[in-house]
Parts: sequence; structure tokens; C-alpha cells
Amino acid sequence: MSKWSFEADYFTACNCDWGCPCNFNARPSEGRCMGWGVWNVLKGQFDDVPLDGTRFALYYKFPGPVEEGGGVACAYIDSRASEAQQKALAAIGTGKAGGGIFGLFGAELVTNWLPTKIVPIEFEFKDGTGKVSIEGFGEAESELLSYPDGTIIRPELGLPHGIEYKQGLMTNAKRWWWRDEDLLASYADRYGAVARVKFTEDGCVG
Repeated sequence: MSKWSFEADYFTACNCDWGCPCNFNARPSEGRCMGWGVWNVLKGQFDDVPLDGTRFALYYKFPGPVEEGGGVACAYIDSRASEAQQKALAAIGTGKAGGGIFGLFGAELVTNWLPTKIVPIEFEFKDGTGKVSIEGFGEAESELLSYPDGTIIRPELGLPHGIEYKQGLMTNAKRWWWRDEDLLASYADRYGAVARVKFTEDGCVG
């Protein structure tokens, strides 16, 4: 197996309520899961291929709780990455190179991978507020959570054994949508989270 590692700023959103009950081994809010994540790689290496400054996204759809499997998924790789970087990121994203959650989803829980897409990916975040765009396929806006009176709150979720992130800032996915074959969704005011993450071929390490 290839040796690799990366550190990235990460954003995720799904169709669940704020906080996402799946983080606590509870059933998803709607009984099914439609979610995605975007990794803005700050620094990284895949064998001898540098990954600094690259981006990739994954979208998953499951008919029930994630752990029951039967998922459909697709990987999206930033078109600004070199061909070698694109191959490396595709291997990571689809679980062919291990990586804990990547390998678990890719090898066991997803039964149908759509063809990988090479597209421009935009990632603009500061302190939990920002937006992401996978050109032609999906986008999201994130904002800090607040009480009804407008008071900003900053709930953080610590998951020492987390396979997606260890420490995340919960946000409001103000709006998000996705359109790719049968991966179709459109939501407002749902679960969002941002985190600084570290991964190796063994999984999430920070």
C-alpha cells in the first residue's frame, strides 16, 4: 500500500439536523444519509507526489444509516491538480489507498462508485463562515450557528476516536445542493462542520 499523509481544512454538510445524530451512533434525521465533504489540502504527500494546495470532494448517498451500506458515491478532483496528483487524490478518496474512513466507505459501505469527475473546486472559509463550490455539481454556504435572538454560538464537537475529524466546529449549512446523475439533493439550514484534519494511510490522526 502507498505511504501518504495530508493536513487539510475540511468542510462537511449533510441532510441531518445540526450536529448530525450519526456522530453519536443515532439514526440519521431523515432515516437516510446524503452527505459530502471537501478537503482543502494544506500540505501532503502520496509516495513521491506532493499534494500541497490540492482539493478533492466526496459525495455519498445511503438509503438508510451509513453503517448499513448500499451507498452510491462519487469523487471530485480539482482540475488544477496535476495528473499525478489527480490519480493520488482519486486513490485516497475512493478508498483504494486505505485511510480509515476512506477505506471503510470505499471498500465496504459504497456499492456503486460513479466515474470520478475532474472539475474546478473552490474553497473559501474563515472561522466557520464561507462557501464551497464543485463547479457544475454542487455548492454550499456555511455560517456560524446562532440563538433566535441572533447571538452567535460556537459549539464544538470533540470526537477522540473520530474517523472523520477529531475536533470540529458545528455550523449551519445555510444552503447546499447537489446534481450528478442520481445524486440529487437541495437543503437549507442543515448540519455543517469545519475542522482542521490530519490523515495517513492508517486513518484520521488529528
